[in-house]
Formats: sequence, C-alpha cells, structure tokens
Amino acid sequence: MFVVLTAFNTVLTLLVGTNNLAQQSLGEYAFYNLLPNFFLSTGLYTFMAKRHAGKAWLYTASVFFVSFLFGRVALYILIQQLYLPTIYIELPLSILSAIIGTVIGIKWQQKGAIAT
Repeated sequence: MFVVLTAFNTVLTLLVGTNNLAQQSLGEYAFYNLLPNFFLSTGLYTFMAKRHAGKAWLYTASVFFVSFLFGRVALYILIQQLYLPTIYIELPLSILSAIIGTVIGIKWQQKGAIAT
C-alpha cells in the first residue's frame, strides 16, 4: 500500500509541479493530493477485502497501521522534523478510505459467493 501510494504521489507531484506544491491552497491540495489518494486507497482496500473476506477487518487494520506509521516515519526521516499540519485532514480520510474500501470489498465478495 505504501509503495503504491508513494509512486502515485510521485507521479502527481511531477504532473502538478514541485514549485506549485508550496503555493497550493487547501482546496487545491485536497483536489490534487487528497482525493486521488482517497480513491486509490479505497480501491486497494476493496480488492484486499475481496480477496481476504474472512479476515478482512484484521487485514485492513494491519495494512492501515503499518502503512500509515511507515509513511510517517519515512516523512520524518526525509524532512528531519515531525510534520503534523496535514495529519488532521489525512488521518480521517485514510480511516474513511479503509472502512469504505473494506465494506465494498466484503459486499463484493458476498455477492460473488451468492452468484456461484
């Protein structure tokens, strides 16, 4: 999850431009960074939950905590300081993405199991 989201953010940064990142308003930051990440991670959680429907919530929690903590540690190492301003927006969106993706994946698996 961390690797996919990091690669995706790198591509988005290259498309938007690194000079524009510091000048973005909150709306632009949400549109260019948060929403694409939200949809991608929701899709990833959906596929994970579909494949592991029996222990989907445990799997989701494990992936979420490892990915989120690893991302924070990597960011801390890169910028040499604890960066928290965006965590108040990113953390609720990440939790919501994990919940929505898992619920969709479980429903998708159940629907497929009924059809067969």
